This record gives sequence, C-alpha cells and structure tokens, in this order.
Amino acid sequence: MIVFRRLLCVAGLHSGPWLLSDGRCESVRVCTACGKTDKIVRHTWGGFVYVDAGRCGQVRRCERCATTQSRTWHAWGPWRYANTEFGAPQIHRCRRCHETEKTAYTLR
Repeated sequence: MIVFRRLLCVAGLHSGPWLLSDGRCESVRVCTACGKTDKIVRHTWGGFVYVDAGRCGQVRRCERCATTQSRTWHAWGPWRYANTEFGAPQIHRCRRCHETEKTAYTLR
C-alpha cells in the first residue's frame, strides 16, 4: 500500500486533507505519503455590485479575506443600424454609462 501511495506521489497525485490556514483563503495540504506541502487559494466570492450609479464598473469581495475583484459589465441595448445607407454599421448603446459600440461593415 505504501508503494502504491509513493507511485501516486511520483505521478503528482498527492493525498491528505486540505486545511485552511489562519482563517484566510489559502489552503495547505501536507501529503501523508511523501510529506510534500501544496498550497492553493480558493476565495468565497460574493456577488458583483455596481460601484457608481452612472458607470459600469463592478466590484465583488471575498467573504473571508476581503480581497476584491473588479470588472466592467455593460447593460447593452439592442443592435440598431447607424443610418439607412447600404452597408451601414450597427450600433448599440449601454443603458448605464451610454458608451457605444459598433460593428464593422455589414451587408443588409
């Protein structure tokens, strides 16, 4: 049995329980067969919330260690043609920050 466990360790498949260190998000495992220490970080993220009313920046916070992560999340409206000309690009506008995005040349 010990030989089998050591073969698993050689293949990178270590065993042992993951333990949270000091209430943070870093988990530590000491392999029961070879003694190798592995560390991983697993956050417990809350939901994203908008930072400002007229902007699209969002932030979420880890419930354990208070680390933050941010992103930009637009509330895009429907695609519409910019004008009635042949090959006109399509445009859509964000409902929160009013940023626009358009496509390249399109055929109707």
